[in-house]
Amino acid sequence: MDLKQLQYFVACAQAGSFSDAAKILYSTQPSVSKVIKALEDTLGMQLFERLPRGIRLTVQGQKVYHYACKITNEMNVLENMALGGMTKWIRISLNPSSWFANQFVDFYNETYEKNYHFQITTAGVRSVMERVRDYMDDIGFVYILSQQKENFLHELTKNKLQFFTMYETDVVLYSGRKTEIYASRKDKAEIADLEGIRFIQNYQDEFFDIGAAREDAFQWKDLDISVLTNSDYIMEKMLRNSRVANVSGSYLSENKTGTTPGIPLNMGDSKVIFGYMLHKGEKIDESIQEFLDFLVSRLPKS
Repeated sequence: MDLKQLQYFVACAQAGSFSDAAKILYSTQPSVSKVIKALEDTLGMQLFERLPRGIRLTVQGQKVYHYACKITNEMNVLENMALGGMTKWIRISLNPSSWFANQFVDFYNETYEKNYHFQITTAGVRSVMERVRDYMDDIGFVYILSQQKENFLHELTKNKLQFFTMYETDVVLYSGRKTEIYASRKDKAEIADLEGIRFIQNYQDEFFDIGAAREDAFQWKDLDISVLTNSDYIMEKMLRNSRVANVSGSYLSENKTGTTPGIPLNMGDSKVIFGYMLHKGEKIDESIQEFLDFLVSRLPKS
């Protein structure tokens, strides 16, 4: 077994076909197929199911994929170290958040002399979980509803991850300037007020409706989400200039200029939970801990 085989394997798993992987690897489909067959022979197991259109990881292949991702990503880190001496890389994935972006900029400026290098990726909750699980990132920050927490934690346990809550906040409605609810200047909103409004949200994630079995529980699928984006800039522009609204936390999106101040949304006992996930039982790197301590210092005091 060699590193090339693992790199080809990871590329195939992510591309979903040998031909697409070949394009990414600047190779040919027969060459890629040959490398994967050699890896399967070495391991003594079938890694992919060959389908009429594309390929799919077998159960054993999924297990191998987790280890292969860890190995290839650590090799990327070593290559970066070779290029930049002892440069320290901090790899972070997160749900989009203008609040987080502001804190990151301040942290970068404060630690500038330490020469930290960062890789920042925005994604949905499940993607963040998978990136941390597969060692593509060192830490992942997410926002979930409290009604989803139990099922969310169960999913993390299956992937040998753990979650740490950093802050809980009320659910808030941000209404764009051209919505009727903006003109009404309400000081509190009910679920019924959301009818007829189109929404812009960062992600429509699989975890949105996990744990929402109660009839009175809030479910994102009941909203008319007309725009999904990972751009806070687009979010702000849309809220300022169109007939959309947004549901998020009371402090998580402080740059929604051009909207009313956040209107508390009555969702019973539901809260927005902000926290981070790591590999279970693994020691936190000092630089990651430094960043966590910095974020905690910037969170609103209870």
